[in-house]
Amino acid sequence: MFTVLFTSIGRRVELVKAFKESYERHGIQSRVLGVDTEPSLAPASYFVGRCFKVPKAKDEGYVDSLLAICEAEKVDLLIPLFEPEFLLLDARRFEFARINTCLLLSEYRVIETCSDKFKTYQFFIDHGIKTPYTWLPEALPEMITYPLFIKPRSGMGSQGAQKVESGEQLQFILQHAVDFLIQDYIPGKEYTLDILADLEGQVLSVVPRERLEVRAGEVSKSRTLYRSDLIAQGKLIVEQLGAIGPVTVQCIDNGTDLYWIEINPRFSGGVPLSIKAGVDYPYLLYQMHQKQNVKPLLGQYDHNLTMLRYDQAVYF
Repeated sequence: MFTVLFTSIGRRVELVKAFKESYERHGIQSRVLGVDTEPSLAPASYFVGRCFKVPKAKDEGYVDSLLAICEAEKVDLLIPLFEPEFLLLDARRFEFARINTCLLLSEYRVIETCSDKFKTYQFFIDHGIKTPYTWLPEALPEMITYPLFIKPRSGMGSQGAQKVESGEQLQFILQHAVDFLIQDYIPGKEYTLDILADLEGQVLSVVPRERLEVRAGEVSKSRTLYRSDLIAQGKLIVEQLGAIGPVTVQCIDNGTDLYWIEINPRFSGGVPLSIKAGVDYPYLLYQMHQKQNVKPLLGQYDHNLTMLRYDQAVYF
């Protein structure tokens, strides 16, 4: 029995269903489980085999509770979805290995680089990857051209990120916010790349998606497309970073250049589109866990597949 456990399962119904459908299609005996701080109020909890109640990630005992669940349920693959828990889990990954649970999470150096957006910027600069000029508030040059773009230095989603048109607006924001970054504003089309690397860091798949509409920090309308430049650059970034498993990379095309802006070592909210387009993440992860030979699938997905997301309700 192959058992997968998702943390912070929340609203990730599409992701859960994709895993269950894949394993059923391939004839794999499996269980998909979840954890949440309030299982009865987490929509995805009604779509897993079982959802366990755990403390908040910041609370003492969170990792211990996950270890206990993994050991009792003989979890083969633990997939964390909530960035604030990544460093906590990394610090104790050897304890998961000891009970034969594979923690699908990149190493400390990768997590630190991605969770601190200024370190992400420094990574891009150090590797010669084009990215918008970025400053910390205390290092902002005297002569600067507007508009600018401001965003949180850490955290998930795009809450607080906004275009800034003037010095007065910038000063007002900085007076009421902490740990923000300031960037050159780059107009253009935004793309998200769903990337999957194997457990040794070799990239197996890159699916670029155009972000057609974003709602509450998560993509609500998106379309896959084929662009060899995006695929090649996304592969290079992830392999230079040394990440494993699912990685999300974002960039902006201003019509002349590509500007790379963010890396997240986790599943994106829009990854069900990439799975639907033909990159069978659940089965590929199963093959990796079973130490089967998995060959790269670069470019092998349905191009121009569009996803339009909508809300559904769960009644209980």
